[in-house]
Amino acid sequence: MAGIPTVFGDGIIDVHVANGVARITLGAVVGQPGQAPDAKPQTQASGLLVVPVMQLPVLARVLGEVTRQVEQRAKEAMGQAKPAASAEPAPAAATDQVAGAFRFNG
Repeated sequence: MAGIPTVFGDGIIDVHVANGVARITLGAVVGQPGQAPDAKPQTQASGLLVVPVMQLPVLARVLGEVTRQVEQRAKEAMGQAKPAASAEPAPAAATDQVAGAFRFNG
């Protein structure tokens, strides 16, 4: 989406809750050019996610659902890698949309 900042995070560095707001510091593992292959990777803050505390259960539920769907798709993909006698593809609507909030592409 144009105009919306994109922040990459492959982990959470810190969570601070104050005044009814959770501030979640996202982190990203970064490497240094010319760094030795066996050097320990460094994590650097990449963004701050600010969520009202009252919305944390909704956010957690949505992320949990996305995780469940990703795990299910991975299991299905592994099952398809093996020869299957009677494999029927799932309906397009079921595979493209997760609870009306997410779309899987690819």
